[in-house]
Amino acid sequence: MKLNSSTTQPLYMQIRQMLQDDIKEGKYKPEEQIPTEAELCEFYNVSRITIRKAIEELVREGSLTRIPRRGTFVTNQKFHNELISVSGFSEFSHQLGMIPNSRILKSEIIEASYEVANRLSIEEGSPVLELERLMYVNDHPLFYDIAYYSLLRFPNLEQKIAKDESTYKILSNEYQTEIVANDKIIDVIGATTEYAKLLDCDIGSNLYKIVKIAFDSNDEPVHLSTFVCETKKVNLTVHRAR
Repeated sequence: MKLNSSTTQPLYMQIRQMLQDDIKEGKYKPEEQIPTEAELCEFYNVSRITIRKAIEELVREGSLTRIPRRGTFVTNQKFHNELISVSGFSEFSHQLGMIPNSRILKSEIIEASYEVANRLSIEEGSPVLELERLMYVNDHPLFYDIAYYSLLRFPNLEQKIAKDESTYKILSNEYQTEIVANDKIIDVIGATTEYAKLLDCDIGSNLYKIVKIAFDSNDEPVHLSTFVCETKKVNLTVHRAR
């Protein structure tokens, strides 16, 4: 790799940028080890001090992670999910510049249990849609979600749910219902065999389990959802009110 010796930019900064570009372009993937310092020295034809400074910059910025006695690895990117945001999964993905996708695992009409009925303010035994989905970002599983919607309030919703269309858009366009607020209860659990298979993680990995009740402008519950994601892939954030 040829460096530009005619510029005033230090060599280590040029190498830092080249490594960063390689990471962005997928040459080095998340959690993958990059070449050793010696290999990079030979590749760029520079001193080890120069390579070390370039790597230290990327470690400081969070693009690389040093693991003692193992080497230097590409940091696994974390998605930032705003806890008080009312956006749905599709909107969340687009805000990140990512491509959302979902796989419907189950779409079934059931009778509302006591817990579901209580959270949705409906009669126990009322018909509800139980919608179970696996949600992907850039073809990688990120969230497992199971949600409940009252079919008395949203008749025929099960027929309108589409694989890649935003559920919130369907609620808005078909039922003139906008989500304006939500309550969330957050817990951390260990990945079961089923969760590990769905989310492509190790059994026992830490997962966020988030129970959400979404509300409309009349403060009426719209849906109850429980979604699960791996803690190392998502940061849960709260921004101050402006």
